[in-house]
Amino acid sequence: MLRNKHQYYLILSLLYVFVFSMLLSPVIFALSFSTPQSGDTVIGMPRTTEIQEGEDFSDIALRNNIGFYELYETNPSLNPDDPPKAVEVIVPTQYILPQELRENMILINLAEMHLYYRPAGKGVVYVFPVGIGKVDWDSPLGMMHVADKIAHPSWVVPQDVWKFNAAHGNIYPHVIPPGPENPMGSYKLRLSSSVGAYYIHGTNLPAGVGRRSSAGCIRLYEPDIKLLFFMVKVGTPVQIINQPYKAGWLNGKLYLEAHLPLFEQRMMMDEGDHSLLIDAIEQANKTRHVAVDWQKAFRVADEHVGVPRLIQQN
Repeated sequence: MLRNKHQYYLILSLLYVFVFSMLLSPVIFALSFSTPQSGDTVIGMPRTTEIQEGEDFSDIALRNNIGFYELYETNPSLNPDDPPKAVEVIVPTQYILPQELRENMILINLAEMHLYYRPAGKGVVYVFPVGIGKVDWDSPLGMMHVADKIAHPSWVVPQDVWKFNAAHGNIYPHVIPPGPENPMGSYKLRLSSSVGAYYIHGTNLPAGVGRRSSAGCIRLYEPDIKLLFFMVKVGTPVQIINQPYKAGWLNGKLYLEAHLPLFEQRMMMDEGDHSLLIDAIEQANKTRHVAVDWQKAFRVADEHVGVPRLIQQN
């Protein structure tokens, strides 16, 4: 009896230590939000965090489960590689849901480098930061679906990727087995793209999440891809869009979230071209017809801090 009691208290104490350590853990994963009601489309709230000794923006982004570039967009006055210790930074954990997002659907917006997943019947939306294709290594756009799920994948290095790395002095084997050296991480979802082999996968380089860091695939932090892998089924619809401007509603008021358009998009835009911005606002406002403060909307777009801001006239 005494032995059982000792075992009971030992197990209880271990559980206490585990739960307590989880509560104190500085790393947050799986940002999830209740589906907004009454026609609202804004979720979450911005937070702040204090920069710790030796941290750069990649460390802060990982600790808060956001992407590198969105942290930089929101805190442009700080050096992302060597920010000052003990300074507070804004953590941009408030988002306008893309209008295309539906239940039982993965939606990826390249311009903001976010993946949204809204499981059916759960009343919740998950938001994951992602790494996307580099310039000239574009991630595909359009409708597709999860064609396969592979745990602990090997990476068969595409020939163009192998040649590119070899030209820069990095000689890869043609096949990299599962393990810590595998750039695909521990899990991958194969997409049904008609333009080549593309995956949503993990990464052994978390600093690449929230950047243009891949050869076209979509990269997630390892805990995030593990969560997504076990939530979704083969056949789950996936839509990839490229929308730097999103307009939506919070408590009946019109808000705008603006990100810097991707490089290729900027090269195709004339100076002062606000057509994408205007289209996003008018699309959101077509059923309510509130008065828009266009001067403020243009300013929010030019500042592109990535946080939803009110653009409705008082």
